[in-house]
Formats: sequence, C-alpha cells, structure tokens
Amino acid sequence: IQPDEITYLGVLSACNHSGMVDQARNFFAKMRSDQRIEPSLAHYGCMVDLLGRAGLVKEAYEIVKNMPMNPNSIVWGALLGACRLHNDEPMAELAAKKILELEPDNGAVYSLLC
Repeated sequence: IQPDEITYLGVLSACNHSGMVDQARNFFAKMRSDQRIEPSLAHYGCMVDLLGRAGLVKEAYEIVKNMPMNPNSIVWGALLGACRLHNDEPMAELAAKKILELEPDNGAVYSLLC
C-alpha cells in the first residue's frame, strides 16, 4: 500500500502531538522526494505547528515564508500560538498583523497578544 496525502497528514499530526520533530522533518521530505506528493496547506500548517510547539519559531516562520501557496489564518495562527508560548513578541506581532489582514474581524488575535 502506497501512502497518500492523507496518510502523510496523519503521520505528521502524530509526530506533532508526540514532539517528534526530526521524524516529521524526514516524513515531510520523503513525501516529496520518494512519493512525489506535493505538500498541501494542511501539511505545511502541521509543520509550522510542530516546529512552533518545539520552540523552533524562526524555523516555523521560514516554512511560512517559503510555502508555495499563500498561508491562511490557520497557519498564521499556529505561528502566533508558538510565539505566545515561547515569548517571541516581534514575531507574534507579525503573525497577528497577517491574521488581521486576512480576517479583520478576528477578535481572538487580540487575546493571543495579551
């Protein structure tokens, strides 16, 4: 059985919630190189969340910057949550600004900035 996009999303999510950063990086790379599966917005979002939870906020931001598609408010929200968790105020302000550009009425952003 060949893994597909959904299989990889499940594996990345499991790595995310288990703190398995290196394994997730390997699976993320293999899905492209071995399986020729292009990551979706959900795959990128999962990686941003994983790296952010692990305290790798700058690396998470690099993923956001280099995504081949425009990040949505969920991806920016994952980065914002990581910034709050790891006290990265400048990056939090950037992520909040991006969320508000996408969703001007999103009041939850303000609570994450406090």
